[in-house]
Amino acid sequence: MSQPSSFLQGLTLIDAVVQRERSRRLAHNASRLSEATGIERSRVSRLTHELRELGFLERDPAAVFNTGDAYFRTAGVLNQPWLRAARSELRRLATGLGMSAQIAAASGAGALLLRSETPGDLLASYLHPGMTTPIWCTGAGRALLWEFSSAELEDLLGGVQFVGVGGPGAARSTAGVEALLVRDRARGIVIAEEEYAEGVFEYALPIHDGACVVASIAVAGRQLSARRSREAQSALADVQSRLVALASRAD
Repeated sequence: MSQPSSFLQGLTLIDAVVQRERSRRLAHNASRLSEATGIERSRVSRLTHELRELGFLERDPAAVFNTGDAYFRTAGVLNQPWLRAARSELRRLATGLGMSAQIAAASGAGALLLRSETPGDLLASYLHPGMTTPIWCTGAGRALLWEFSSAELEDLLGGVQFVGVGGPGAARSTAGVEALLVRDRARGIVIAEEEYAEGVFEYALPIHDGACVVASIAVAGRQLSARRSREAQSALADVQSRLVALASRAD
């Protein structure tokens, strides 16, 4: 039997922390998390360190774990009516265009995939909900940066490792990301050509709730003809408009 993935083990650890908080009992430290989940102690230490860096867990001075801000932000987004409605919208995009369709939210310098729909034979079939990709070299990620200023981009990306990350079209500096955003805004849509993986082309738009960008919607697949590209962009814009309307009405 194959070993559980880091993603699934990370979810198991978060769930154990959440359940402990709900019980109102003393929170778990790393050793007790290992006992509660059956995950070996050294792996618990590594995964909780990563989850803390992402903001999904916090550790207090007594070395016990509680849920972090990123957990509550993600949980809040997942509970929104517009995101529930997005499932059928994504399915229609995926089947109608023959492309992967996805919703992502910001998680630090990463784009957290919240929902995705993928038709059969597709280059972007590697996508699965819960995965995090670099925010600067994916279409869905860059759409999350739509309203970022130069200073905000520098604060977010100043310490990231650009070299060796992404496909042949990926930006290699914060200035490069900003240049792509300027181009995207002029077009009114993010078009990412082989930025995350070779052979993958993405179209993406931000989802705004009336106050700020809360998520992004994107489609990804092989390079399209000019006519099919226009169709994909139009279909994506139609869905984005409906989701923005729903998000703007949310309490």
